[in-house]
Amino acid sequence: MRIEVKCSQAKHEFEAAEPEITSIELSPQERRLSNVLSSPGRRYLGQMIDMLIAWGIFLASFAFVEWLPVSKEYIGGYALIPACVYFVFSDGFANGQSLGKKMLGMSVIDRRSGHYCTYWQSLLRNILTPVLGALDAVFILSKRRQRIGDKLARTIVVNRA
Repeated sequence: MRIEVKCSQAKHEFEAAEPEITSIELSPQERRLSNVLSSPGRRYLGQMIDMLIAWGIFLASFAFVEWLPVSKEYIGGYALIPACVYFVFSDGFANGQSLGKKMLGMSVIDRRSGHYCTYWQSLLRNILTPVLGALDAVFILSKRRQRIGDKLARTIVVNRA
């Protein structure tokens, strides 16, 4: 006995079948299981580097704003804007890395999905830093090494593989 299947029928059956997933290829950013939480010392150093970068942006902006036709009493405020934008949103840069984190081989990732930090998460995790200051930094010493901002944004800081 010989069974023949027409190509058009086989194609239709193939397209209608539900795919069976036996393994999933994870992207590098989703391999969070192989990532290790960054140490408090490395995180503090990264924060210092980012603050120095923000300070440099402020000074460069101040020099630039001085040449603009604005009231002299507002120059400091105008110069502060680019520095604050860097500080608040820099963890949302490519690969969840501010410049300081990139220099030290760290990334900010979503605690649940393992995806890199978004600009929204960067805003959530950094907006309270000027208000909480050193108190927020103490939370890095906890088991999960999460600052209050990390808990709010649901992020963790990991060493890059």
